[in-house]
Amino acid sequence: MKYLLFYVLLFISSCSIAKEPLRIGVITDTHYLSEQLMEEGQALNDYIASSGKNIKDVPQVLDQVLNEYLNSDIEVLLICGDITKDGEKLSHLDFLKKLKPLQDKGIKVYVIPGNHDINMPNASEYKGDKKLPVANISPDDFASIYKDCGYSNALKRDDNSLSYVASLDDQTWLLAIDAARYKEYTTGSITAGKISPDTERWILEILREAKQKNKQVIGMMHWGFAEHIMYQSSFFKDYLVDDYQRLANLFADNGVKAIFTGHFHSNDITAFTSDKGNVIYDIETGTLSAYPFSYRFVELDANGMKIRTENVISIPGNSNLAEEDKQRMLKLSTALAKSKINKLGYNLSEEISGLFADIIGQIFIKHAYGDEKVDKSLKEYLEKLSEATDIPINMNEIELDFPPEDNNLYIKF
Repeated sequence: MKYLLFYVLLFISSCSIAKEPLRIGVITDTHYLSEQLMEEGQALNDYIASSGKNIKDVPQVLDQVLNEYLNSDIEVLLICGDITKDGEKLSHLDFLKKLKPLQDKGIKVYVIPGNHDINMPNASEYKGDKKLPVANISPDDFASIYKDCGYSNALKRDDNSLSYVASLDDQTWLLAIDAARYKEYTTGSITAGKISPDTERWILEILREAKQKNKQVIGMMHWGFAEHIMYQSSFFKDYLVDDYQRLANLFADNGVKAIFTGHFHSNDITAFTSDKGNVIYDIETGTLSAYPFSYRFVELDANGMKIRTENVISIPGNSNLAEEDKQRMLKLSTALAKSKINKLGYNLSEEISGLFADIIGQIFIKHAYGDEKVDKSLKEYLEKLSEATDIPINMNEIELDFPPEDNNLYIKF
């Protein structure tokens, strides 16, 4: 009998030690413009046509995603910056109202600014054919507005930025890093991000304390720590935090296993291995302001995390939202690629520059969705380019995606 009691107590003890995964939602780059600041008209349509942001549909997309989170079992929602279109005060206030049902349910929401959220000189509203200036916010305003989204309940805050550390549960800390350069803005935002030396020292103190207290640390920042496509540091360096390789080594070697990022509007995960052999995963989530309208569900445990990605396909009034926006983004990215190619000054023929642009446009759309592969359409363009340039292309050697997978996977720490 006494042995039976022993095994019962042992079973109960093991059950109490076993911990349920921490369930997390992740969104970023919502680029939300308050419904009060936009009216149908030429000014709004021109902005959507020329930018990578379908701001007209963001409110409905956002409502749909937040409602799904509300009806899910997530305990935490992470928002990795570029909350607003251009830092409009009213956009921040109305965005906060959309978060309230989740917070009322007990879901803990954490935010960090991107380059479009604070001190924006071009905060605007769109009325008919007019774009008009509106009030923006300061760094102090940001911390005040989002006081219940990480700032008032932070374990510690950095004195030199809007970075903070918060406790997600008994075993896990969230390190939210502010790398935005809003103190330097004059006429517009600065796309590049940088962690100041003072903030870096503060971060290292936090990581040392976490190690002493045996806390698991996950990060959140708007800018990437690792390249997500070939030559990103050459052609799109402003989407990686300044000095990213040294910092990725530093974070990996000080115990950070994963960091949630955004900024590049693509759904991609890259594993970075430090010189000492430690791995940190840069988990970049796509924007909710354009195709493929990505958002994440994460189950975090002591050994790793299970990641599931969802996409908004339709909204009320537009059952074809995703496909229409995909074609808009393909057209825009192809045009931008052709413009960049022409500026390189290689004196390419119209046919060859056009083929290069078409290929780059298709690759960008595939990268935005994640898990990109060479499909029939891209293969045909590559074959045409090979014929036009008389340069052989080995399809088996083309690798579009860095490991691991991007959308649905389990990452083992």
